[in-house]
Amino acid sequence: MKTAIVTDSNCAISQEKAKKYGVYVLPMPFYVDDELYFEDRTMTHEEFYLRQQAGSKIYSSQPSLADVMELWDRVLEEHDEILYIPMSSGLSGSCATAQAMAQDYEGRVLVADIGRVSVTQKAAVLEARKRVLAGESAAQILKELVYAKNDCKIFLTVEDLKYLKQGGRISASSAILGNLLNIKPILALEDDKVEAVGKVRGDKLARKKIIQSLEETLQNKFHTDDMSEFYLAAAASMSKEDALAFKNQLEEHFGVRCSMSPIPLSLGCHLGHGTYGAALIKRMK
Repeated sequence: MKTAIVTDSNCAISQEKAKKYGVYVLPMPFYVDDELYFEDRTMTHEEFYLRQQAGSKIYSSQPSLADVMELWDRVLEEHDEILYIPMSSGLSGSCATAQAMAQDYEGRVLVADIGRVSVTQKAAVLEARKRVLAGESAAQILKELVYAKNDCKIFLTVEDLKYLKQGGRISASSAILGNLLNIKPILALEDDKVEAVGKVRGDKLARKKIIQSLEETLQNKFHTDDMSEFYLAAAASMSKEDALAFKNQLEEHFGVRCSMSPIPLSLGCHLGHGTYGAALIKRMK
C-alpha cells in the first residue's frame, strides 16, 4: 500500500482496532506516581481510573521523538508515504513537534493539524483510511481534511471537578462548591478551543443540556436539521452500563446510530472518571 495512515491514541482507537482498520496508532505516554506508562500498551483504561480514584499522582506527557521516529521508520519500510493525524495542536505540543520532525523525511511524512481529538479525530482517521483505499495520495487527503477540519463539535461534562481544578480550568473554591452542589459544567471543544457553555445540577440535566447543545449546533452552526449528513459519536469514561444508557438516549432522541468510544487517557488525566460527551461530525463528501 502506497500511503499509510498513522495517528496517536488520542483518537480513541485501540491497538486491536487499529489492526482491524488498517491504521497505525502511536500509544500516548502518561505518568502515574512518576512512573511512565503507555495507553493500551502498559496500562489499561480500567487500571488507569482505579489508580486515579485511589489518589495516584497522574499527568499526561508528549511522546518522545525516538518513539515517533521508530514508528514512522517502521511504517515507511512498507509504504511510500505517511499521513500522520495527531491530537489537535491547540491541546498538545506533540503536533508541532511532529511537524518539525516531518521536515527531515523529505516529503514522505505529512502532518495533519486539523484541530481534532477523541471521536472527531477518530472520524478523520477512518475517513482518511477510506480515501487511501480509494487511491488518493497523502497530499490529496490532507487538503480535504484541512478543508473539513471545523465541521464538528464536541460537548461533554465531568463527574468530579477536582481534575479541572488541577488543570487550572476552575478555581479550588469553585471545584469544592460545585461538587457539594452536584454542579455539572458543560464544556465545548471546537476550533482548538475548550470553553464552558453552561452548568446544570445533576446528571439528568447534564445529559439533557448536551442533547440540547447538539441540536443548537445542528441548527446554528450547520443550518440544517438533517441528521443523515452527520455522524453522531459519543465517548465516556464510566461503567459500560452507564455508557450504553447514554448511547441509547442519544440514538432514541436523534433517530440515528451513535458510536461509543472510550475517553483517551491523555484527556482522562485532566477530566477524570465519569466523564462523558457527544459530538456531531459532518460527513465528508
